[in-house]
Amino acid sequence: MKNGKNLQDKKIFTEGIDKWIKEADLEDQSLDPVIRKRKWVLILCFLFVLFAASFIWNPMIRLPEDAIDLSREQEKLPYKNGTYGFEMPVDSFENHLKTNIHEKLSEKE
Repeated sequence: MKNGKNLQDKKIFTEGIDKWIKEADLEDQSLDPVIRKRKWVLILCFLFVLFAASFIWNPMIRLPEDAIDLSREQEKLPYKNGTYGFEMPVDSFENHLKTNIHEKLSEKE
């Protein structure tokens, strides 16, 4: 019952959005082509300015030099189990697949 109501609400919402977009598109098409072009250039410029301003208002985090030096040392030295710092662990299915491939290659030779 609840799932059907959610689907019905979603359908009503999407139909409303579709109707709103079609009406806005019809209004936009009725504009003079020069005015329409200016309007979209202004909208795109405004969005680009917002995008550029997001880097100024929320700059990237700077890491202290100590953290960078430690990561370089860890890349050079293998861990206790013989793997390097950024190597992903391999699951058992992949290990099994690799052994089967190697066995088939050795049988062909």
